[in-house]
Amino acid sequence: MLSRETPLRGHTLFQSASAADLCREIRDHLGADCVVAPGGRVDASASRYDLPGGELWYLETQTPLEVHVPHGAFIRTQIQRAGCGTTYVNQQPCEVNEQQSCISPAEAVLEFGAGFQQLVWRVGYDVLVRKLVALTGAPVPRRLTFAPAIQRNEPESKAFVAILNCILANIDHASVLAPPFVLAELEEALIVSMLFNFSHNMRELLEQEVLDAGSWQVKRVEEYIEAHLDAPFDIERIAEVTGISTRSIYRAFKRSRGYSPMAFARQRRLQRARQMLEEAETNQTVTSVAFVCGFNDVGHFSREFSKAFGEAPSAVLGKRPR
Repeated sequence: MLSRETPLRGHTLFQSASAADLCREIRDHLGADCVVAPGGRVDASASRYDLPGGELWYLETQTPLEVHVPHGAFIRTQIQRAGCGTTYVNQQPCEVNEQQSCISPAEAVLEFGAGFQQLVWRVGYDVLVRKLVALTGAPVPRRLTFAPAIQRNEPESKAFVAILNCILANIDHASVLAPPFVLAELEEALIVSMLFNFSHNMRELLEQEVLDAGSWQVKRVEEYIEAHLDAPFDIERIAEVTGISTRSIYRAFKRSRGYSPMAFARQRRLQRARQMLEEAETNQTVTSVAFVCGFNDVGHFSREFSKAFGEAPSAVLGKRPR
């Protein structure tokens, strides 16, 4: 389940106490029309955080309302935190509640019940298609559409939410520690999880047999990763530099190296972290080095570092010249 802490705190976009203000805010920020239930107190708020490929929204309303969103170039994933709502696509309802999340195209009617709280990830449609092409090495022959209902107790949904929780945790650190590529890599993992774990009309592309990659393509990926440790690990760039799908590259890595390209990048980042700790300035900490080197969880970084080098990162930092 999602962390029970209020997400996106410190990134409030609006808070409305009147129907007129609320409808104006929704029109200005979402380009959508709003219908507020008559009578009663109006109390609604929204927070937003921009990610490299999309946006995270946290929406909360004590007032029942209806939002009519026009056509747009994004896919929306809604995950309930309290209360319930319903999303209508082509007049077909999809409940958003404790048991079920919802994926929908931009054009939809969103009904929010009183006390409804939800986290919404809006990702660009073109972003999803480019990742799908990079994974499969095949063009997308028709418009990508998802089955709307996601059962929250399924392992696939839990895996997706686990990545989302990592993103939320890193947003708390983004202004101080986490470089942008940490969030970029986590969002890419979220996109890949979405494409592999949820039902859509392009599954046959992900299930078809992949081509074999050559040893030179594996070597090229390693050289590219070495030269771009400060940049996000991007499956589109991996496909571009090799001319083959990333699924083929991953299989070739597993066969010839015994690990994935991402594991190779992690090894090199650990080596870089060790060098930084050995040469650290007095104001640097294990936490700051971990984030700079692309590790979003300091505890996980410490365990991986100790496993790789036989000593804790704090021990290496303690050896620096005074």
